[in-house]
Amino acid sequence: MNPILQLKCALASLLTFAAAPPALAQDGIGKEPGARLLARCESARHLPDPGEADRLSSDERADAQACLAFVEGFVWGHAWGSWREGKDMWFCLPQGFSGQQGVPVVVDYLQAHPDRLLEDSHLLVFLALTAAYPCKP
Repeated sequence: MNPILQLKCALASLLTFAAAPPALAQDGIGKEPGARLLARCESARHLPDPGEADRLSSDERADAQACLAFVEGFVWGHAWGSWREGKDMWFCLPQGFSGQQGVPVVVDYLQAHPDRLLEDSHLLVFLALTAAYPCKP
């Protein structure tokens, strides 16, 4: 990932969590139910389109940035953990994959599995990425 994009993601994460309500700061997005993640990530689908992004309210924009930062952080955290433990990843992302590419994957998965929306977001992102990007033996 290029250094400018990494810096932007880090700043977005910092700003998102600095302005987060106490419940978010205490429990984190990963422990939120999937229904909340779906709401956040539906807003994030509009970020690449400036015309659509401009129509987002400040709360929707914060949700979008939180989703994007969570997906990006999840991917990097999983990769780092796998490397550190010397184990294979559970999902195999294409070269140059970004959190923005993961957002529609997460939204599609959550919409296709409404029965799972009460489960923790961290599990659902893992399941979405594993389903969309299985590793080939």
